[in-house]
Amino acid sequence: MKLVFLHSSDTHGFLLPTDYQDKDNYNAPFSLSRVSAAIKAEKEKYGADNVVVTDSGDCLQGSPLASYAHTVKDFSALKKFTDAYNEVGYDARCLGNHDFNFGLDYLTYYIDNNRADIINDNVLDEKTNVPAFGREYKIVEKNGIKIGLLGVTTQYIPHWEPKENVEGLKFVSAYEKVKHYAEILRPQVDVLAVMYHGGFESDPESGEATEPHRGENEGYKILTEIPEVDVFLTGHQHRRLNLVTKNTAIVQPGYRGEAIAEVILDIDDQTKKINSMTTKLIDTKDYDPDQKIVDTVKELDQNTQKWLDHPIANLNEPAPIENAMKGRLEGAPFVNLLQQMQIWFTKADVSATAVMSETAKGFDKEVTMRDVLLNYPYANQLCRVKLTGKQLRHIIEHSAGFLKKNGDQITFLDRWIKPKPLLYHFDVFYPVEYEADISKPAGQRLTKLKLHGQDIEDDKIYHLAVNNYRAMGGGFYPEYSMDKIEFTLDKDYVQMFSEYLTHGPIKVDTKKNYKFY
Repeated sequence: MKLVFLHSSDTHGFLLPTDYQDKDNYNAPFSLSRVSAAIKAEKEKYGADNVVVTDSGDCLQGSPLASYAHTVKDFSALKKFTDAYNEVGYDARCLGNHDFNFGLDYLTYYIDNNRADIINDNVLDEKTNVPAFGREYKIVEKNGIKIGLLGVTTQYIPHWEPKENVEGLKFVSAYEKVKHYAEILRPQVDVLAVMYHGGFESDPESGEATEPHRGENEGYKILTEIPEVDVFLTGHQHRRLNLVTKNTAIVQPGYRGEAIAEVILDIDDQTKKINSMTTKLIDTKDYDPDQKIVDTVKELDQNTQKWLDHPIANLNEPAPIENAMKGRLEGAPFVNLLQQMQIWFTKADVSATAVMSETAKGFDKEVTMRDVLLNYPYANQLCRVKLTGKQLRHIIEHSAGFLKKNGDQITFLDRWIKPKPLLYHFDVFYPVEYEADISKPAGQRLTKLKLHGQDIEDDKIYHLAVNNYRAMGGGFYPEYSMDKIEFTLDKDYVQMFSEYLTHGPIKVDTKKNYKFY
C-alpha cells in the first residue's frame, strides 16, 4: 500500500497570493490558500485514509497581513487567521521560531484555537522540564499502518527573542529530544516521522559543513545518529529539499507556501515494512487558491490593505534604495535613514543594519505603513550593545568577510547565497567611515575605520545600535553576547519608524560612508 505525507512549512502568514506590494495583484505563485488547494487535490488523488498532513511552523509572522492581525488587540483578527490554517486539515504541526515573535499570550491563543495537534518535544516549562504546550507525540493510524509523529523546533529561539517572549520556557536540543522520544515511540509504530522547524548544518548527503555547528540547525546530526527516523519533515531554512538518503526521506518546501512537499512510502501489506521511498516538491502556483480560505480572510485582507495605505509621515526628500544588492555594496539613502533612526532611539555611537528585503525600494516623500513593512518585514527589536573598539573592529571585519573579488568586481561568497540566500546577515555600519580591501585575507581587510574623523581605538568603549536578532547571536558574528546588551527597546520597527519619522524635520544623510575595493 501507499502512505503519503503532505508537508508545508514557513508560510509566514501569506494566506493569499499577494506580497502586498501591488495592492491589486493577487496572482503571486505562493500562499496558504494555494497550499490548501494542492493538499486537498493530493488527498483526493490518494484517498484521505492514505495521507498524513503536517506543517513545521513559522506561520504567525512575516506577511503584512500577519502584522496587521497582531495590531488588533482583542484577538478577533488572530481568530480569522487561525481559522484559515484550520481549513487546510492538518493532522499535526510544530511551532517555528517566528511564532514566538508576538509574545506568549498571542501564541497561546493560536495554539488553543488550532484544531490540529501541536507536537512539541523540546520547548519545556523551565520549572517542571515537561513540554510547555502541545503533545509529546501523536500516533496516527492509516489503513492499519501506525505512524508516530514527533515535533521539535530550533533550540536557538532564546538567542533571538526578548526575554518576555520566552519567559518561563526552556529550549533544549532538538536532537536530544528526538533521540529520547524515538526510542519510546519506535516500538509502538510502523513508521516514525519527525516534524522539525530546523534545517541542516551539513549537507545531508556529503556531510560537508554548510554553517557553524552551534545548535541552531541539528538536522544532519538527527539524520545520521537517530536511525529510527523514517521521514524527516523540515523547515526554517526556506530551502527546497527532497531526497532519500541514509534510509530517510527528507523534505523542505521553501518559503511562503511556494510548494508542498510529498513523501510516498510503499509499505508491505503483511509485514508493514517500508519497501521504498520517494519524495518530490509540488509547486502551488499550479493550483487556484482555496476559496474557503479566501472567504475566511476576506475582511481581514481588506482591513490589511487599508492599514497599509495609511500615511504615517512626510519626508523633506525621498530616501530610496536602487536595489538590494547595490545598496549592500555601495550604501543607499534608505540604509542611512534606518541607521540614523537607530542612533536616535539609542543614543549609540555607531549603528549596524542589514538590507532586510530583496525587494526594498526605500521611501518616497510620503511614507505609508506599506512602505515600512515592505522595506523591513521582520518583527525585530532594537538593542544597544557595549563593545570595545577592538570588538567592533572584529564585527566589521566579519561582515567584510562575506565578500570576494573577481577581477574588479566585488560580490558575495557562494556560501552566503547557496543553498539559501543569507544576505540578511550582511551588516553595514554608520556613521563610521570604513574601507576594506577584499583582496586581503578575511579578518585582515579593514584599511580604514574612523568615527567622526578619529581612528577607532581598541581599548575605548563604544555603543552600537543593532537589532536583537543580531545582538543575541544571529548570523554567526563574533563578539555579540547577551551580557553586552545594555538595553532593548520595547518597540518594533513599525512603531519606531512611525515615531521617528513624525518627531520633527529629518535630514536624510545621502553620503556614502564605506567602500569595498
